[in-house]
Amino acid sequence: MITDILKLRSIAFDYLFDALVVTDLQGTITDWNKGSENLYGYSKDEAIGQPVNMLHVPEDTDQIVSEVISAVEKSGKWTGEIRMLHKNGEIGWIESMCVPIYDLDKQMVGALGINRNITARIKETERLEHLAHYDYLTKIPNRYLLLDRLQHLIDQSERNNSNFALLYIDLNKFKIFNDTKGHAFGDQVLLETALRLKQSIRLSDTVARIGGDEFVVLLESISNQNDISSMVKTISKALNQTYTINDEKIAVNCSIGVAIFPEEGSTPDTLLASADKAMYKDKYKLSDT
Repeated sequence: MITDILKLRSIAFDYLFDALVVTDLQGTITDWNKGSENLYGYSKDEAIGQPVNMLHVPEDTDQIVSEVISAVEKSGKWTGEIRMLHKNGEIGWIESMCVPIYDLDKQMVGALGINRNITARIKETERLEHLAHYDYLTKIPNRYLLLDRLQHLIDQSERNNSNFALLYIDLNKFKIFNDTKGHAFGDQVLLETALRLKQSIRLSDTVARIGGDEFVVLLESISNQNDISSMVKTISKALNQTYTINDEKIAVNCSIGVAIFPEEGSTPDTLLASADKAMYKDKYKLSDT
């Protein structure tokens, strides 16, 4: 009777949907079901006797081990979402629970990990997060992410008693391109503009598209007016150079408005409004020349 029960339990263990991994106290794999073969790519023979760390992304191992040990000691189990490493080198995500295994004397002799593949769910979440925070065309931050970073920069600058600048940039001839050459042509102009802006700024700065042909650049840790003037000249030069779109050369120029924190605004709205106003003054001057 006991033998039959053990056989049934073994069959159930092997064919459970979840990946079950059994280890000893040294972290060596001692048992492994078909769910684990499907999840990780290793056969049972390949897995047994190997360190369980081979299933983790190397840089995550120390944190996982410390979290698991702490949680098991405190509450008798650990649950979490962690990255996994497949036999072929691909990295995915699992929802995992780890519980201790005790012998008849109630001494811990190992652990059972119950793992489920959630890679598709994580990737979909990341995709939706990206759509919410990045411009669909240029792949740079959108207005929502810009406002978040702008508020963070305001808080940081207030703590450090430092300054930063916000540049509001508009392409002066964009509507003409859209109306005469079509939206697909205009999209290529916007893509090239975003690329040139990213190449013109520092790694610590942010460029965002906030709508139409309007872009914003956040310049962190600006020490003096010369720094701002130099960056404005760099951006103007980059955007005023000839564009080649579909083998056609076109001239594009821009207007740039500047607002400095905190002199010309201490909130996201006031900084954007100040820079927008300065940009239209610049555009007005260009139209008069």
